[in-house]
Amino acid sequence: MENTFIITGIFRVIFIGKEEYPDAATNFPTYLPHNELIYHYAADSTVYFGGKVLPVQNDTVRFLPKGEGHEYRVERNSPSECIDICFDTDVPISPEAFVMPDITDRRIPELFRKLFLTWVSRQTGYRMACMGMLYQIISLLQRSTSLPAVGAGDIEPALREIERRFLTEDISVEQLATDCGMTHSRLKYLFHRRFGVPPKQYIIRLKLNHACDLLRGGYSVTKTAELCGYNDMNFFSRQFKSVMGLTPSAFSRRYLSSK
Repeated sequence: MENTFIITGIFRVIFIGKEEYPDAATNFPTYLPHNELIYHYAADSTVYFGGKVLPVQNDTVRFLPKGEGHEYRVERNSPSECIDICFDTDVPISPEAFVMPDITDRRIPELFRKLFLTWVSRQTGYRMACMGMLYQIISLLQRSTSLPAVGAGDIEPALREIERRFLTEDISVEQLATDCGMTHSRLKYLFHRRFGVPPKQYIIRLKLNHACDLLRGGYSVTKTAELCGYNDMNFFSRQFKSVMGLTPSAFSRRYLSSK
């Protein structure tokens, strides 16, 4: 990846859900008007692009250069879910397509989600905000495609409990620290090193990411709040807006209008 370049514009940011390409294989246009940087949240597929064979799995980033690719075909073993950023730079990033596998720095998928939400919000200054986030994403990718998971084993009991209970129960961070055999401050430090946020914020983001998935799937705001464990609709809307930058109903409308 070219180390020094200027992003000259972002032209499209799209969320592609699992239901959008039901066929096992899809042929795409061979000419790309812009570079594409794609985060795959869920994938098990093979991409054929410009003579290269690119295996794509969960938590991988795929880059496609603008221009004539001569061939662009995706063969899927299972439905995929990704966010695709279409952008231009003043100098080519790479003449060839490539995949960065096994992304462990959780700031990267969070930035993709935040960039998408900012793009569909269309609020004043959204393009510049998205360009700033794209620079952050590329900076993290340039440093390492697989940062060491600091303390991963130490906090594994907490991660299992959060995964099991985050939609149905209030989770005590103090109890999570006890489960891991460490102090609250140590747990907070390790979460921040691995995910970029403390445990409580990590749990909130899990809930709201799930809420986004439900809203994109056509669930009402009321049903989404219920399925994500919120008893107070006003609190759900306030928390959603504070993290995502727009209300749940606005997110749902903007997502549908972006399709």
